[in-house]
Amino acid sequence: MHIHHSCSTQLLLIRRLLLAVVLLFAALWPATAIANMALSPALFPKPAQLDAQVQFWKQIYTDFGVGDFVLHDRENLGVIYHVVHVGGTTNQARAEQLAKPDIDRLRQKYGDILTRLAQGAAPETLGPDGIAVAQLWGCPCQAEALQRAAGNIRVQQGLRERVAEGLYRAKTLLPRIVIILHQHQVPLELAALPLVESSFNPEARSKAGAVGLWQFIRSTGKKYLTITRKRDDRRDPIRATEAAAHLLRNNYAVLGSWPLAIVAYNHGHAGIQTASATVGSNAIEDIVTRYNGSRFGFASKNFYPEFLAALEVVHPFIAGQASPLETKGRGQKLQQASIPVQPSPISTIERPAQSTVPAPAEAEPAIEAPPAPAEASLTEQSVAVAPAAALPDVPPPPGLPMWNSAPTPPAEASLTAQPVAVAPDPALPELLAPPTLPSSESATEAPPASQDILPQDPSPSEVPQPDASDALVP
Repeated sequence: MHIHHSCSTQLLLIRRLLLAVVLLFAALWPATAIANMALSPALFPKPAQLDAQVQFWKQIYTDFGVGDFVLHDRENLGVIYHVVHVGGTTNQARAEQLAKPDIDRLRQKYGDILTRLAQGAAPETLGPDGIAVAQLWGCPCQAEALQRAAGNIRVQQGLRERVAEGLYRAKTLLPRIVIILHQHQVPLELAALPLVESSFNPEARSKAGAVGLWQFIRSTGKKYLTITRKRDDRRDPIRATEAAAHLLRNNYAVLGSWPLAIVAYNHGHAGIQTASATVGSNAIEDIVTRYNGSRFGFASKNFYPEFLAALEVVHPFIAGQASPLETKGRGQKLQQASIPVQPSPISTIERPAQSTVPAPAEAEPAIEAPPAPAEASLTEQSVAVAPAAALPDVPPPPGLPMWNSAPTPPAEASLTAQPVAVAPDPALPELLAPPTLPSSESATEAPPASQDILPQDPSPSEVPQPDASDALVP
């Protein structure tokens, strides 16, 4: 009896140990799989011609918050005229209302300075602001360029809080996203795209009807997902990521370049083919700087630079090296707001104790707050991806209603029911070589692009219209 009881106890212990090992493997398998993957930064170059745009969006993502309104040139994002700061509120619409009078005044002021410089006025006769503007543009300048700049003053609201919320959500979502991208043999860097599209919010919905983590419009989503009154797979992070991987790989198959595939996600692959043919180049920097198609507006021109800025934010989180974004002081912002020759002036507006600010007139152009960080330089060498367990502990921003856990994948899309052996990445290098472009007939069958969660350009002339094969959203 004693021997039998001892054997039963040992058998029970062995069973419990085996169960514990199985449960541990199920919990750590995604982390183990990710550890065997590698990033390929060489697939996403940062041309010198786009450096000012990338640096601008990094500032918008990390330095400027909801109360900061940056007046800058629409075409040369290295030119920042002024930063209006609104204190005492964290509400985006309220901050915009409070800042509007000062923004209107400053837009008129700098427009007048540029016009007078174009007319031949000496910068010294226009005071310190005139001298500063002339220095920003490296004058003496051509009168046509200055007159054009007078009509190109744009306002961008900061996104620091939104990015912080997105990184908190990303801590749960990134492991699943990275595994799906690897399984579909697309670069892992594409995991940064949801920061631009939705700030990693599976419930995001744009004014144009784009929904979910990857911001699919209905017509595009129906090509890959189930969308009915009772079920919308665009809100399912697993299924939506699978669909986005299909769409991006199709864009790459048609265009032969990952930078172009990313811009096509916003502008449509047919539109990018037109742009490439017009400028006579497949280089992303040539298309961004030289193509002036009526549909290729501010949002499309900046989509790839925004992605590169977002990648520098998300990359260290994938690699397990990041820490939560810190709130930067006003002194720091003043120094870091100066991409140009000297620090840009900052106006501070305190929220009135008891006053009601009327809503801005609809005829005025909206202050733009498009989507989209810690800085991390990407090298040309492959970077090993840290396990999911090594992702930094990002605390939730105060008052943030969070989507705290990824939904359980359905049986047909489960990531854990049947563990998949992920190779140490022999498949990804094949993506370095552009594939043979398909015929024009097959190219028109590639799915259309999705769109940003927020509109980035209020100019009606720059709102994309649908291509023959691409249903795009403004």
